Amino acid sequence: MSNNVISALEEQFRKDCTVIDLRYEYPNFIGIERYAVISDLDQGYIEEVYSSELVAYKPYIFMTRAFLDIRRDFINNNKKYEMRSLRSESVFNFEDSETEAHHSEVATPDFVDKWVQSNELREALMILTENEKDRIVAKYINGMTLEKIGNECDCSPAAVFYSIDKAIKKLKKFYGLT
Repeated sequence: MSNNVISALEEQFRKDCTVIDLRYEYPNFIGIERYAVISDLDQGYIEEVYSSELVAYKPYIFMTRAFLDIRRDFINNNKKYEMRSLRSESVFNFEDSETEAHHSEVATPDFVDKWVQSNELREALMILTENEKDRIVAKYINGMTLEKIGNECDCSPAAVFYSIDKAIKKLKKFYGLT
């Protein structure tokens, strides 16, 4: 008979309370408590009625179900954020150093000096579109990042990269560097 009473009490405890392992849920948790007992019932009532069940979870902290709901929302929102960041991340994952990696001669002072001091500069700039000119100036003269240029132009960093890459190829062809 006592086994039935204990199992009924355990069953009621599981209905009234949720227990989480703090070290599992929060790997960096350093408190002395190991478990959190969560219930909408009064802590005094829980400790009085379920004292035999709570012994296994000592030391524990007591929390309300509102905390559990907030915690679940937090976890769900983090998962949504992770999925959004995976979906919105550029397929090519461009970095600002990409242009220099593919066109190492652009990063050298000789190329910049030759380009700036050349009498052919106006002619060279005329073969570029307005977007290409603006983006080349923003990147190499003003030192802006691809992301910042993209934000100002209302386009992605990948689009800025392709535009600059195309402009560099045109300029290299114009100067006979290809």
